[in-house]
Amino acid sequence: MKILRDERSKLTETIQTGLPTWTDRADAALSLPENLRACDRFYYETFGDSALPVMIYGDQGVRLVYLLNPSDTARFPEKLKALVGRPHGPGFTMTGAGLIYTYDQLDRWPLVPDDVACVAIFLELDWFTASTGLDLTPSEFELVGLLLSGHDLKSAAAHVGARYDTKRKQVRVILEKAGVSGQAALLRALAIELTSHILNDLLRPDEGKPEVGLAQQVYGRDVVVHSISLGASRDVPVWEFGARRGQVVIYFHSMLAPIMFTPDMVALLKSHNLRLLMIPRHFFAAGKGQGSAHRQILQATSEIVDYFSEEPVICLGESAGCAWAAQFTLRHPEQVSEVVFVATPQVIRPEDAAARKLPRTVSLLTEISTRFRQDERVIAGLTRIYNAIARVPSLARRSLDFMLRGSPADLKSIDLAFSSLALGDWVRLIANKAAHASIDEVAYLQSDWVNDLHQLTRPMRFFHGAQDTLCPIEDAKAMAGNLQNARFVALEDAGHLALGQHLDEILGALFVSENASEKASKGAV
Repeated sequence: MKILRDERSKLTETIQTGLPTWTDRADAALSLPENLRACDRFYYETFGDSALPVMIYGDQGVRLVYLLNPSDTARFPEKLKALVGRPHGPGFTMTGAGLIYTYDQLDRWPLVPDDVACVAIFLELDWFTASTGLDLTPSEFELVGLLLSGHDLKSAAAHVGARYDTKRKQVRVILEKAGVSGQAALLRALAIELTSHILNDLLRPDEGKPEVGLAQQVYGRDVVVHSISLGASRDVPVWEFGARRGQVVIYFHSMLAPIMFTPDMVALLKSHNLRLLMIPRHFFAAGKGQGSAHRQILQATSEIVDYFSEEPVICLGESAGCAWAAQFTLRHPEQVSEVVFVATPQVIRPEDAAARKLPRTVSLLTEISTRFRQDERVIAGLTRIYNAIARVPSLARRSLDFMLRGSPADLKSIDLAFSSLALGDWVRLIANKAAHASIDEVAYLQSDWVNDLHQLTRPMRFFHGAQDTLCPIEDAKAMAGNLQNARFVALEDAGHLALGQHLDEILGALFVSENASEKASKGAV
């Protein structure tokens, strides 16, 4: 599907850099039927953070998750023949790659798709040793796996092409290591021990909200986590940073993660007497029958502003958050004193760019937008690819490095974010637990949010990195130049992650009301 003539596809380049071995499989990823998409969502939402390798299979032993990374198929083949005609109940299966435990009591999980017949767990030798305390060689582990799978000693020896006497001697060594007197006792003890450890991982008790745990891990006591009840059916998560009595800033974060790309965020907020509030919208649980998720988020934000502030607030949007900031300000202008856009997403509708005399620089975002308009499957397929990369931190890092390679400032920020701000953990968590949010975010950028800017009555300020290769500065500058009440600031030595790179400068330029300054002075006294 050729989109841009005489241009090498930036999208293809990015995908090839992240996962070069399966670029040619992208069409299959885009063509999944709805039942397999449901299985895909259930799989990642339920088992995405499991400590063990997990897969789901249908009643004919067919794998229900399309694996974009071919190396994963070594553990979980496309068809697990041992499951066909097998009696119901937990059990073990030895494959060419190793030992698999299957579990079919699916009532343990709510909303499991009808196609799912069992959950399969791949057991590594190291994990087996740590769980049982039985230190086996690879050959001994293979024999134990075959015996657990239902082979007798004779068929197990034939399976591996060894003499029966050789394997009988090996069993004696294993029994001696385990401290048991017979093969039946060994297998019974191992089955009980392994099942206990496996189910403890799969069916672990509620560990709370992982995003809150990760935020507290990164920020410690510098983040205050609120859960505000709105009406009878919604608990809205609100994260608070900075000066408790300072001017309120409502922050709409980027698509990548609900963090700023600097470890100095809290100290800088306090130094500028600012109190930042954020709804981590990737993890916002929309209520059924209450309108679209994005409308609920905007309404919840308005109610949060009323709760936390008696005066208009500063509205700050970063990257994909710019569209949210524009929409919120348009809907609730009385609650906003000024709106600030950092790293404004590129104008992606060619007709809009032409009508407003804006440049249309070819970038990754313009290509994605074009593909969306030409094939409705693309938004789900590309999100699957994005999430597949995000689930492996090393691949996510590699793709981000490539995508932002033209900006030294961005590469430095990415390095800092992976080493100090747990960015790898954030993108993996979002890919596993908030896949729908990823789709919604990209789709939301397709709305005509740029038109909203022309309807805003509040002062607007644009900050944009001169080295932004994802959303070129020429487009952002032209966008701001077409607005009557907007100011544009070019940030030198900054890329797409300009907010973290120039946070002190940007915060220092914000308007802090006299009331907030007076409250801060009283608090200091």
